[in-house]
Formats: sequence, C-alpha cells, structure tokens
Amino acid sequence: MRPAEGSAEPLGVGEVHSARGDVAAGPSSNAEVARHFQMLADYLSLEGASVYRTLAYQRAADTFRDHSTSVARLATEGRLRDLPAVGDAIEAKVLELVDTGTMRALEELRARFPETLLELMRLPGVGPKTARRLYETIGVTDLGTLRLAIDTGDLLKVPGMGEKSRGRLRQAVEALPTRPERSLLGVVEPQAVALLHALRALPGVTAADVAGSLRRRRSTSRDVDLVAASTDPEQTLEGFAVMPEVAGVAERGGTKLVVGLHSGLNLDLRVVAPASYGDLLQHSTGSAAHNVALRALAQKRGFKISEYTVEETTTGRAHRFAEEDGVYSLLGLAWIPPELREDRGEIQAAAGGSLPRLLELDDLRGDLHVHSDWSDGRAGMREMAIAARDLGLEYICFSDHSQSLGMGVGLTPDQVRSQIAAIRELDATLDGITLLTGTEVDILADGRIDLPDDLLVELDFVTASIHSGFSQSSEQIMRRLNAALENPHVDAIGHPTGRLLTRRAPYEVDIEALVRGAARTRTILEINAAYHRLDLSAPHARMAKDAGALLTVSSDAHDPLGFTLLRYGVGEARRGWLEASDVLNTRPLAEVRAWLETSRSSGS
Repeated sequence: MRPAEGSAEPLGVGEVHSARGDVAAGPSSNAEVARHFQMLADYLSLEGASVYRTLAYQRAADTFRDHSTSVARLATEGRLRDLPAVGDAIEAKVLELVDTGTMRALEELRARFPETLLELMRLPGVGPKTARRLYETIGVTDLGTLRLAIDTGDLLKVPGMGEKSRGRLRQAVEALPTRPERSLLGVVEPQAVALLHALRALPGVTAADVAGSLRRRRSTSRDVDLVAASTDPEQTLEGFAVMPEVAGVAERGGTKLVVGLHSGLNLDLRVVAPASYGDLLQHSTGSAAHNVALRALAQKRGFKISEYTVEETTTGRAHRFAEEDGVYSLLGLAWIPPELREDRGEIQAAAGGSLPRLLELDDLRGDLHVHSDWSDGRAGMREMAIAARDLGLEYICFSDHSQSLGMGVGLTPDQVRSQIAAIRELDATLDGITLLTGTEVDILADGRIDLPDDLLVELDFVTASIHSGFSQSSEQIMRRLNAALENPHVDAIGHPTGRLLTRRAPYEVDIEALVRGAARTRTILEINAAYHRLDLSAPHARMAKDAGALLTVSSDAHDPLGFTLLRYGVGEARRGWLEASDVLNTRPLAEVRAWLETSRSSGS
C-alpha cells in the first residue's frame, strides 16, 4: 500500500532479522524491495538520467520481484551478487535499504519531486519529460492539478502545449480511471487478437502483429501494443480510431495512435510503410533492455538502429527491412524468438549459434494435471477426455483433489479408489486417448502427504501441491516441500510457489534448494498453465532446467476449455528457455511410463 499523499514514509517498511543478528528496518518481502527499486528507476527517468542507469534499477526490480528467496537475507549474507543484474551499486543500495528502511538516493529524489508525478508520467501522451515540464512550469503535481490546469487553460502556458495537446490530455485523463495497473495475459490476449484481425482487414494494411510485452508472452501487461505495415498509414490510423472497441483517442500522430478501449485497457498502434515494417516490429517488441543491448552491439559494428532503419554510421547508408530477421542478420545474429528478448544472454547465444529450439505447443502429447467433477471440476471425465482428444492430446491424467482441500470437494481414500476404477472403465471405452489415474494431493501444513502411501502407489501419476499455510516461514515451507520431494510416490510438485498473479505473492520458497532437490530426487516441477498462476515463472523454470530438473506444462483444466490454457504455459516455458526435451509430457506415453518407473524405483 502506498503512503498517504504527501507522506515521506518509505514504502513497505517492516522488520527483518539480518544475518548479523540485529533487527533491520528494511522491507520484509521481495515485492517491497522491488517497489523501492522500481520507484528509484521511475524517479531517475523523471530526472532525465541515462537510459542505461534507469534500466539497471528497472532490471534489479524485476529480478528481486521474481526471486522467491529473501533478497534482504541474501544481501546480509553477502550472496546478493549471485543474482543477475546485481552489481556493487545495487548491492550497496539493498544493504542500505535493509539497514535503514530507505535509500538516500531515493529520498533525495523524493525531496525534489512529488511522488504523484510518477503516476502522472505514465499517462498516455505525458511521459517523464512532459511530467517534469508541467511540474516546473505551472506546478502540476498529480491528476487533480492536471485536470485543473486543463480546465482553467493554465496548461497553455507550458511551452509546447496548445489546444490540441489540451484536448488530447483531457481525453487521456478522462479515460484513465478505468485503466488497470496490470492485466493478466489471458485477459489481454483475446482483446488484442480480435483487434489485430480487424486491423489486418483495413484497406492498405499488408502486415500487422501484436508487439510489446504481449508478443514476448509476459504474464501481465500494462496495455496493448499493435504494429502494422500499410501503403497508406494515415488511412489506417483513421480506420482504427473509429473501431467499435475504441472508447476514445488519447494521442494521434503521423504514425502513432494511442486509444482507450471500452474494456479499460489502453492500446498503442504504430504504422509504417511496408519497407520498414521489420524495423518497427523489432523495436516495438522490446524489451527495452534487449533493445539497449542490441543498440550497443550495433554501435560496435558501425550501425545505428532506429524503429525505421539501420544506418551505417560512417556512410549514412540506410538499411530498411520488411522482415525483422533482417535487422538481426545485418548484425551477424540469428533471429531471436520474442520470448527470449529480455537481455538475459540471448544476444550472445544468437551470436554464437547456441539459441535453444524452444518448446512449441504442438510438442505436447499429454496433460498430467486435469480435474473433473469428482472434485472441483465443472465437467465429467468423459467430456474432459473427449475435449482433450479433440485438441490432439494422446493422454491425460485426472488429478482431482485430496480430502483436506476443504470446501467439500476433496476425495477421501475410498473415493480415490472408486475413481481409479471409474477411470479404467472409461479408458476402455475411448479410442484415440489414454486416461491415467492420479491425484493432486495436498502437502499439509505439518509436512504430511494427505493420502496414504499404499494408495499413492496405485496411481499412475501423483502431483503434490500446497493449498494452505501460505504465511509460513521459508523454513516451514521448505520442510513441507522437501517431505514431498523425498516421498518416492510423489511424481511432481504442482504450482510450486503458490503465486496468484495480481492477487497473491508467492509463499516463501527457496527456489534454489527446491530445484536442486527436484533434480536429485527426480521429482518433476510443474509449470501450471492457468494464466492467473503461470507457476513456475520463466526465471525459475530456466533455473530448474539449468539444475537438471525435469518439468511438465500442465493445464490444471477444470472444464473442457481449460485445455486451451496450455498455450500460456508453453509461452512461460519458452520465456524460460525450455526445449521439448526439458518437458516430460512431450514424450510418448510409453516413455513417460518408463521414466516414472525408473524414477520411483530409484527413490524407493
């Protein structure tokens, strides 16, 4: 929660015990550490600091937000620099934050600029430079004072602001209250795809794609980015602006349109001539960190990259590309899949010919985490099986909940045995798909597994998950997870960090210990494809791959449409650099059974 307007109290201050034994004043969670670094990055962009410096703190914020062991503890133990994007300066600031509850650099910037400017500069058509100019020229500090300046005409006193700008900002301000902070990929994507189809149908459009974080398959998005190639960009922008989904136009230029959608999302459309479409698509896909690294490489090789062209610095010769792989090829790189464009080694891999062959949706042969109306599913097993078969899956495992889930939906041991018989009977009646017996068994708060071993051994596949006790300490959580890892009848850990995107932070998991334990015990780690989970996250999936652990991509389907969620899990897996060989359910069922038999016998 943010402090009240005008408050100087640091965000998220709590108490943590440092490795030195004293009680520190700093944040008690990684999310709170990340908020401080995000705020510092935002303030630096407002101040006009170099993009490299700003991105350093932005990347640190992303790293801390994604890490599941305590960043504060890593800092006090001297292990923080083991994380990517952490150097001397960032380590020092984390230690300062842990010891004092804030950072001097942040407090100096907060003393210079009101915190409310950070929200103002995210308004479409404003940005850091305009927000600062509004503040320093006419004293605009927040949305309220901006509305007043628009209404009174004081906005026109700001250099560069005329009636056109006044109208544009008025529309943006009026549209802002319905705009969510971040939206789930599975919520944003259907809207974006529908608008993309409409865009492609406009006269003059020769190509169009989603861009930005949506194309990179990030789990959440702030808005929608679309790009298009058109023989008449102005006509294309005009046609898009009057689409029924558009609630209002916030900004318009020769190649750019920013609109508010009736859904509450903002959408940014860029349109160029077909000859430069590849340049625009590459630039607009990002990420910012990837593009900065790419520009640095280009400079070393005598080029200057923009969203319209790649220019030779010595001769001024311009290279334009209709396809974005031309940009990479000119720089001596293989084309880099969008999901990898986060400046996490992908440019070096592209230069060295070592990019992974990323997992594809068609690689999945089965789904090992499926629910039915035996527990909290909304369809019977036959309906679920037919839906899976119709989508091309060769096998599925019914993994209904165990008795301690609560809400009257978990199965007792006797009910599990009855379901085993029902699954085998149904399997004998269906062609084209094989049904496996399984369970999603609870890992109880005291570390016990919710079903007896003599029952688990009867099942084809056992997923163990945490559904309660989320507030336990890391030590308690890890005792529970380790108990499941060491159980020879547990095949997989379901949604291993327990996060619910935009709703619930992960519980305190030591991911490094978890992936090491999974690799050692041959226990599979799940990427849960439900778009409100996507757990494991991409960084953790890559960590698991590097540790030698095997993963699954599972739908956690609760109804027939749930199988379509698998594409979100595949996207997260691709962001984690996973290949088909890293994922168990890409294998034929006979190989899956053989792997599980070997795994169980080695753990007995």
